[in-house]
Amino acid sequence: MPLLHYSNRLECLIVPLAQELEKRDPFDSAEIVVPNFSLEKWISLKLAQFQGIAANLRFITLEKAINEGLQKNLSGRFYALLKSETTQCLLLEVLRQKLKTSDPLWLPVRSYITPKTKLSPEAGEHRLYQLAGRLTHLFMEYELSRNDEILTHWLAGRNAFDQGPLGTESWQRELWSELFGPEGKVTRHNRSARQSESVEFQPELYTLPQLCRLYGSESKQRNSNLYSQSSNNKLKPLHIFGVSYLSSFHQKALTEQLANLRDIHVYTLNPCMEFWEDVQSFGESKAAARRSLEAERQRFEKYEVLSETEIEMGELFQDEEDNPFLQAWGRPGRENIKLLNQWSAWSFEPWFADCRFIGGTD
Repeated sequence: MPLLHYSNRLECLIVPLAQELEKRDPFDSAEIVVPNFSLEKWISLKLAQFQGIAANLRFITLEKAINEGLQKNLSGRFYALLKSETTQCLLLEVLRQKLKTSDPLWLPVRSYITPKTKLSPEAGEHRLYQLAGRLTHLFMEYELSRNDEILTHWLAGRNAFDQGPLGTESWQRELWSELFGPEGKVTRHNRSARQSESVEFQPELYTLPQLCRLYGSESKQRNSNLYSQSSNNKLKPLHIFGVSYLSSFHQKALTEQLANLRDIHVYTLNPCMEFWEDVQSFGESKAAARRSLEAERQRFEKYEVLSETEIEMGELFQDEEDNPFLQAWGRPGRENIKLLNQWSAWSFEPWFADCRFIGGTD
């Protein structure tokens, strides 16, 4: 089970991080996951101010931490992570093949690449390259956040939302299947790599979500608990600092896989120490108000204008019980805190500062 450290101010989270780092051997490196380079430098500076020195700190991305954790436990597999540049090049190849056909499915794509207006061949190639890059990003987002909702249906050969045979989802699904379907380019490459007996064989290529699913399936096939590690083999603790949002894939990889390989400490901002998971964001409040007004539309149509009393009533347009600052935190922030709390069974260490006495003179 991970240990959560919550605070409403980022500088307060340096204290528990420094305390945890003091428990290690000073000659051992500490791995800290950060979202960007700026926060990496800020943490190094603050730790040096707090401890007098900041040494043996290894800052990595969350994706790299997950990959390294799985790499040490996937025995007998020679693989490499599928780079986005490789996916983009493969999509370029498939798009060029599809655009040469007369299939009406590709008419929207063909109209974008070669519009009726005069366009130079160089500009058309630039559009094709940009489209392949955008699709690469979308396919990765689908894997990270919409695997069950979209890709599971695509793998079964059907659309998830748009059932029209010539819609946008249909040609996106066709492209994705050309790469990752049962007979896709990447799938066939991996099959050949596994069966190859050549000395100079190529590694299998997987995206990080695919690698995590492979790791999970192998553990089931062996009918043993790959996640249980002895105290001697368990990896060093991982510190996740300042990551404001985790996709469904990252949350699942941390809770179901990485947490069984090493201790995890999460240091993140939380605007409120109390329970606030039921607070609606501004967008959700407005949507609820619109639904309520629509349900009562027939009743309101009987009146030409609202009475003075009705105008003064705020319940029609806002929930006075919800804190506006918590509402402004938004749905993604609220859902992230909710999942972290579920992960740790609502157990956390509070490091909250009283903002009434910060920056004031009273």
